[in-house]
Amino acid sequence: MNKRDATSFRALFEHTDDAVAEVEFVDGKPILRAVNPAFGELFGVDGEQVRGEPLTEYVPGIERDNWRASDGGPGDPHLQQGTVTGQTVEGPRQLYCRVVPTTANRALVIYTDLAGREQREQHHQVLHRVLRHNLRNKLVPLLDGTEMLAAELSGDLGAQASLMATAAGELAELSEIAGKMEYVMGSAATTESQTDLVESVRSVLERCDDAATVDLVVEASETVVVAVDDRLEIALAQLVENGVKHTNGEPRLSVTVRRERTDAVVEISDDGPGLPENERAVLFGDEPITQLRHSTGLGLWLTKWILDCHGGDLAYDRRDGETTLTLRLPLTTDVTVAGDDRRRTSQGD
Repeated sequence: MNKRDATSFRALFEHTDDAVAEVEFVDGKPILRAVNPAFGELFGVDGEQVRGEPLTEYVPGIERDNWRASDGGPGDPHLQQGTVTGQTVEGPRQLYCRVVPTTANRALVIYTDLAGREQREQHHQVLHRVLRHNLRNKLVPLLDGTEMLAAELSGDLGAQASLMATAAGELAELSEIAGKMEYVMGSAATTESQTDLVESVRSVLERCDDAATVDLVVEASETVVVAVDDRLEIALAQLVENGVKHTNGEPRLSVTVRRERTDAVVEISDDGPGLPENERAVLFGDEPITQLRHSTGLGLWLTKWILDCHGGDLAYDRRDGETTLTLRLPLTTDVTVAGDDRRRTSQGD
């Protein structure tokens, strides 16, 4: 497994909703070597503490014979699957179990909580579709009405109407981003698509606010190709919109695309105030989300999730009065194209 495949596998292992355990067969018994966060949440165990213990200690109901290969050796060259009963943190649950051999004596054991998945899908339908649909329908007349009042009124009343119009607009924007989240999280990420990163950046910048000036620098004489589908432009658009929204005065961004060994890199810089410390700690650190410590926007979360699903990364840097967000994704090919080593494009001048 090369570095890119290993990174993609690790991202999938860490972020899938299914509980996954990596086991090694020792004397015919499945011994835990690693579990993902979903496994820990489902069975109420700590991944570090259960390492080295038999899997059957935590998921009873699996017959020992199921773990023996047809030739009597450890592991089975064929996929094993079936329904088992496991003791979860919420009591006994029906789980769909799949055993996927990875080497002669190792396998991945994947558990899908059948009842939990059905319940999550119902919650998804209510929260992301019904609620968002109703919210959008209520916001349209509210936004139109407050904008009309702001135009007609003056003084304190006009100022209040403007604040209401701004708040309604921000709610409408949140509803739109929630729709994008539904699309991004509702379907599996694919690494089969090959996308030209430079062309995707140009496409996003063409739709950028006309009032914004964007300096685009491409520091590569080769095609920069990444294994991301149309979610890539969603991620890029969120970063560009974030920069435009938070710049001081006339919006001006600096966007750089380059190759770094096996990675494709996009840097987006602006002269805005940057993210508050509490938001940085949640988005780019290990701090948990609480009522007092959370991110006010969804755009950067959306970008992070897209990158995580494709083995990528998002980094934040603040220095010399500028904020830089760096998007990093594994390269897929080394196809070269004719062109200058450095090209510069300005928009909005």
